[in-house]
Amino acid sequence: MKKTLLTKFDRLMAAVTFAEEGEFETAREFLREGDRSEERPAKRPEMSRKQTARKSH
Repeated sequence: MKKTLLTKFDRLMAAVTFAEEGEFETAREFLREGDRSEERPAKRPEMSRKQTARKSH
């Protein structure tokens, strides 16, 4: 998790640096890369079981 956090921070700082120099499109690209590269958390197995139990009633 620390690696992910550092990576987010690095991308954000790079975007800020480019934005400060007027390179707004490049800054946006750094921010978009972060949105695409983040993985969604896996569904919790215990939540799946609860949903299945509710459907069977």
